[in-house]
Amino acid sequence: MELSADTNAFLDYLDSFSGENLRKRGDIGTIFECGASYDSGELVSKIIVNGTFVWNVFSKLRTMTSDQEGYQHLEQEFAKGLNDLRTDIADLLTPVDDTTYNRFEEIYFGMTQGVIRNIVDLSHDLSVVKKVQNQQKYES
Repeated sequence: MELSADTNAFLDYLDSFSGENLRKRGDIGTIFECGASYDSGELVSKIIVNGTFVWNVFSKLRTMTSDQEGYQHLEQEFAKGLNDLRTDIADLLTPVDDTTYNRFEEIYFGMTQGVIRNIVDLSHDLSVVKKVQNQQKYES
């Protein structure tokens, strides 16, 4: 999917905001381009919230050991968040061309360790978007 000039400008801003630390820049662009092209702003907002949740839970799990209280609960929440995020992304991508959908399916919709890492990386970037949104709210 070709990204518009507006989407690319937004990605440049996100990249700068994150200290050039975006992990899935092109895929974030595709999500935003789909949201704009198919009037799916609410679904993109839900993806941002779910992705931020996944990133926050993942970050917390990394600081814990599996025998700590609450670890299993967080693991369950992480798995649920991953599935919710995948479902929302699949819903958003329903109208796209087969090439774009198949690429996302390969990278994000499977059940391998690599897919989970990809979702975590995408969630990192979605959390950057949420930080930008929050900053904009407080500056307004």
